[in-house]
Amino acid sequence: MAKSSLIFPVDTLRGKITKRSKTIFRRKSTYDENGNVIAQCAQESYVVENPRDWDKNPPKGAEKRRLDNWTAACQRAKIELRDEALAAAWKQRFQAQLKTPEADAPIDPRTHKPKVYIRLDCFVRAAIFRSLQA
Repeated sequence: MAKSSLIFPVDTLRGKITKRSKTIFRRKSTYDENGNVIAQCAQESYVVENPRDWDKNPPKGAEKRRLDNWTAACQRAKIELRDEALAAAWKQRFQAQLKTPEADAPIDPRTHKPKVYIRLDCFVRAAIFRSLQA
């Protein structure tokens, strides 16, 4: 993925410039619990070379199960983080994994160590997903 440097008057681009363009621009943002932007990542651009036609090639078998598990994990995480009692338990578990990664955490390919999550919502989704996959 390429990093894009933009100059005034264009600070950020999001999406495609034209409908047929293959270059996509994006800028990721990190939000706090109240939905305020904490930080913004660098402007990125990438090209989709072989886009998948989901109508002609739908997911099947293990791929479909994995996608269904991810959808279920996202929905459960949303519900559990809205509940104050469950959210408090998740926050405690999240704080603990900041000091010592969980035993079943996936290995980060960059560091070759167990992954430590820096966002609560991502941590909850991943933990629920791992439990659904098991």
